[in-house]
Amino acid sequence: MSRFATLMLLMTLAGCLILASCSKVQEQAPADKGEPTEAKEQVAPAEAEPATETPPAKVGEAKEPEYVAPGTQAAIDKGIAYLRKTQLADGGWPAVAESKESAMGISTVATLGLLRVGLPASDPMVKKAVSYVTGFAKEDGGIYDTGFRNYTTSIALMIMKATAAKKHDETAAKALAFLKKLQWDQGEGLGVESNDFGGAGYGEHERPDLSNTQWFVQAVREAGLKPDDPALKKVLIFVSRTQATEEARFIALPDGSFIYTPHGKGESKAAKVILPSGQKGLKGYGSMTYAGFLSLIYAGLDHDDKRVQAAKGWIQKNWTLEENPEMAKQGYYYYLMVIGKALRAYGEPIIVDNQGVKHPWRKELSAKMIRLQKDDGSWTNDQDRWHEGYKPLVTGYALITLNACKAAL
Repeated sequence: MSRFATLMLLMTLAGCLILASCSKVQEQAPADKGEPTEAKEQVAPAEAEPATETPPAKVGEAKEPEYVAPGTQAAIDKGIAYLRKTQLADGGWPAVAESKESAMGISTVATLGLLRVGLPASDPMVKKAVSYVTGFAKEDGGIYDTGFRNYTTSIALMIMKATAAKKHDETAAKALAFLKKLQWDQGEGLGVESNDFGGAGYGEHERPDLSNTQWFVQAVREAGLKPDDPALKKVLIFVSRTQATEEARFIALPDGSFIYTPHGKGESKAAKVILPSGQKGLKGYGSMTYAGFLSLIYAGLDHDDKRVQAAKGWIQKNWTLEENPEMAKQGYYYYLMVIGKALRAYGEPIIVDNQGVKHPWRKELSAKMIRLQKDDGSWTNDQDRWHEGYKPLVTGYALITLNACKAAL
């Protein structure tokens, strides 16, 4: 072979080697914008659901907020699935111990919980539930069955507002007027000096209480009332009288906590306390203190008000998610729910306890709810006071609680 031919052959071989090397480098080069070279795992989109006769609506976000515990949305979805499975054909949920008097009230809480966590009014389950609840509307404007008129009308009003459906406007307006008429005031022949003035009760009991009042104040605010409305000014009078302060009319330690009602000589579900004077005083407790805290804020008080500060001081001193302070596990899920609602209304992400420990309450509360959830997606309390042993009711409470954790402040 001539020297020229040999040179040409060597150049050809060199060119082949260079091309092969470039090709290999190109195969190993990372994709643009830093994407990994390996094939991405194929994941079904977040909204994908197994085909069912009534598929649940998409309620979650692709990514949970960092301020809640991981798995919060999964817990919500399991709770929704439980309520979907247990809903009756009429749109409600079964009554406690076959008592029809309880069925409507339980169904309002479950329905509100579903709407709070993002199920739309068009979802088949929610549509049936809302129709069931509003089907109890009466000529007097109330929405109730045989009792608990303030309780169920207040929650039904929040349900109608949550749907944002124009078709409910007239019923909602009548419900608001009904609630204002139920409020204990001049209509019952009371003057401002009465301990009952401004409160809301069940509608059949002969006294108002703080639990019903916190549902009332939240409902009327969501219906559009402003703090300068006379109804909310009256609420503030009543709520202030349930708080254990130096000005309280009942005998109690002035620690900023709240009792159940100032009616008569006052009533608390917690045990009485012996005061330094030897007298028996009423002791505030967890669930009512948060209910009072919530009511003060919804009635328009700012963070600097001494009543708000007194309540916050008690909360900091008695911070716990393990029990309802002074009540152990009685009313425990109601307690967790009002914690979420009240602290969301207050608008601060951190509670600092009296030891100086910072508590990111949304993460701690959502983590607690996840740990408490049952395998079937429900929540229930072994201490069955106030129907907390009944799963549909407590699951409604839990969904309202988790919504308060997920909501932006």
